[in-house]
Formats: sequence, C-alpha cells, structure tokens
Amino acid sequence: MTMLVEAVAGDSVEVKQLLPDSEVPHHYSLRISDRALLAEADLLLWVGPELEGFLSKSVTALRPEKVITAAALPDIQWLSPTPDGKADNSDPHIWMNPNNGRVIATEVSNWLAAHHPDQREHILAAQQLFNRQLTDATAATAAQLAPLRKVNFIVDHDAFGHFAQAFGLQQSGALKTSTGLSSGAHAFHQLLSENTVSCIIAEPRHNHGRVEHIADKLAAQKTVIDPLGADITLDNKAYIRLIEGIGEKLKACLSSAPVMAKPK
Repeated sequence: MTMLVEAVAGDSVEVKQLLPDSEVPHHYSLRISDRALLAEADLLLWVGPELEGFLSKSVTALRPEKVITAAALPDIQWLSPTPDGKADNSDPHIWMNPNNGRVIATEVSNWLAAHHPDQREHILAAQQLFNRQLTDATAATAAQLAPLRKVNFIVDHDAFGHFAQAFGLQQSGALKTSTGLSSGAHAFHQLLSENTVSCIIAEPRHNHGRVEHIADKLAAQKTVIDPLGADITLDNKAYIRLIEGIGEKLKACLSSAPVMAKPK
C-alpha cells in the first residue's frame, strides 16, 4: 500500500507506514505511536480487516471519508469464482494483481487531488505516468512468464494466488493459508504426493524447514519471494519493481527445474 501511495503522491504528501518491514500483517499489534499517527492522519489506506485485523477497531473510530479500504473498491479483481459461482474473496493479498494495484493507486490519486487542489495537476500527472509504467511492466512480465504457464508450483504461504491468476500461472497448493495459518498435516502429505511440482516459493519472514523438506522430497527448486517487497527502496517506481521482481524470480525458478510427468 505504501508503494502505491508513493507512486501517485511522491513528495506531495507525507506518507507514514504503520506496518514495519520486519512484520507480517496477520499477527501485528498497534503500538501507542501508531495510534497517534492514525489520529493525526488525513487519510488511512489499508487493505481491509481480512488482512490487517490489528487496524479494525481503530478504523471504526475514524471518519469514513478519511479511510480507503482497498478490498472494498468496486473494481478490485478477486480470484476465480468458487464452484457455486460466488467470488472468492478469501485471499486479501489483492495488490499482487497489477490490475488491482492500478485500481488502488487511482483511488488514492483521486482522493488526494480532490483534497489537495493545489497539488492536483502534479498528482494526476504522476498517476498517468504510473499507469503507463505499470502497463509496460505488466506486459513485459506476462511475456516472460507466458511459456511457463503450465509449469506447476506450490507456495509456503498462500499469498501469490492473485499474481498467479493475473499472469495465468499454475499454483497447485500452499503450506499455509492466506491468513498465515498452517494448512494442516493432510495438506502437507498431499503436497508430498505431488510429482509435478517444479518450484516452491518461500517468504523471508517464515521458517523454511518444511519448504526445504518438500523441495528435497519432490526434487523441486526453491525460491524466496517477499510479497511485501520490504527490500525494495521506496520511491515512485517501487511497486513497478515489486511486480517485475516477482516475475523475474518466478521465471528463474520455474525455468530451472524439469517438468515431471505424472505416472500413468
């Protein structure tokens, strides 16, 4: 979220990030200093209670016009519908789809332009530049990954579904749910029975023991990808580099391991 604000706001506004880079949103608790920042802020951008439960109570105390809940924006693309035809809103990692990144950035840009008319021209110009850069980056990433759409991969934490769907990739399982909870012993043993997995994605803040165990069992490659992009320098191209970086790491991992056929 911070990257998307930086993309369209730049130095027009002061941006404060509540969640430290070393933390995951599922288990964070607000500090006293965080509550002071919320009280002073003109605008709060968050994904929503499904991801940042630590903010839920504080958000109810803010005026609605001071809050943008990204998950509630009407043009957000969710995962493919469930068998009963309903939209799958269970994965809150919506920024992993660049189309959603564009929706969120546009909403922030429009809010800032309306509330800071003296910066309107600069903000809208930054939004247009970001849209062009994101279009180019998305197209380049799609071209990179197109030959690998049938290569199967699994993830430690189920945070990559939106990226996989946006680029037509084949993710077949996860060791942890989208909320960070363990998928359980049954899911673990089911993943061990897979023999078409070429790549396993781990995350930098998580223990990699189970990932390494499965990688060894399946003779699969392992890569570490941070869906929060904490190692990326914050500027107006940070989100672009996040999408490009995920694509490059996935391409390397999916390309380096042979695709094994299931036995007949």
